[in-house]
Amino acid sequence: MKIYRVGGAIRDRILKLKAKDSDYVVVGSTESEMIEKGFKKVGKDFPVFLHPETNEEYALARKERNIGSGHKAFNFDFSPDVSLEEDLKRRDITINAIAEDEYGNLIDPYGGIDDLKNGVIRHVSSAFIEDPLRVLRLARFYAKFDGFEIHADTKTILKKISQSDELHYLSGERVWEETLKALNFDFSRFLKVIKNFNLQEPWFSKLIEIPEIIDQRPEIALSQVDQANKYNFCLKLKKYMPKKFLKYLEIWKQIQQFNKSSSPNDKFLFFISFLNDKNRIIFLDIIKYFDDKSEYFFNIIDEITKIDFTDLTSHKYDEIEKIKKKKIINIIDRYE
Repeated sequence: MKIYRVGGAIRDRILKLKAKDSDYVVVGSTESEMIEKGFKKVGKDFPVFLHPETNEEYALARKERNIGSGHKAFNFDFSPDVSLEEDLKRRDITINAIAEDEYGNLIDPYGGIDDLKNGVIRHVSSAFIEDPLRVLRLARFYAKFDGFEIHADTKTILKKISQSDELHYLSGERVWEETLKALNFDFSRFLKVIKNFNLQEPWFSKLIEIPEIIDQRPEIALSQVDQANKYNFCLKLKKYMPKKFLKYLEIWKQIQQFNKSSSPNDKFLFFISFLNDKNRIIFLDIIKYFDDKSEYFFNIIDEITKIDFTDLTSHKYDEIEKIKKKKIINIIDRYE
């Protein structure tokens, strides 16, 4: 049995970035041997184990063979005969296909170290085309590593994938997962890969415009891109998003489309929708991005939340609602 540290931890250390959790590949072992040594099996499709003390992930070296469409259509071979080089060959891009042995020696059969030095994102092998999820992973790493460029041969493969229907076989959950990760970096670079290589179908089919400036905060960035694309960008992914993202998208659209010339009743309905604590927090967060409206919105919502309605307890419910509405509309009118 030989154990190697692999993947992102090696890559980020070479780039002098803060590395997250380490992953390990185990060569020359079996599932039964790993369990005997106290490792806990957690992988379903292929053997991945948690170290009994550190809880870090250890996976048996494996080869894979494509047997159909989509990122799940693979047969795996994880016998003790699978070599480290064979395991690294199945990885997506060269900068993720570097390993380190127990003595600190780097094993780099596919030129990942040179690609890191030269700022190049390049696929490891022709097998890249067999897994459509690798397209989104590549776009995400392009977003993460500003200044890196995609290798010419890899661009050719991306164009081939765009002419196939492979991306249709991805699950919405996996597409959202990669999109969310990309939102934490330079999301415009992620979108440029999707658009420049005609990879919009089916998940980003409404992507037409990429804003010149996109915020670093995921919820804000997604809202900005959605607005730039007439609020159609997120249509396919909404069902896979957390409620927080959906609420940001909804309130951003409400604020952006607010019209001061609307009727008093429409403006009343607009502002009372933000009296709910959760909605108001998001509202106050978003209005900072609308310079022409932020002061107007803040002053009105601030005054409305300070209204004292305790003197209305002796009134009937219908009367209370009418008085509340009148007071709120009066506040709105003062800022017209």
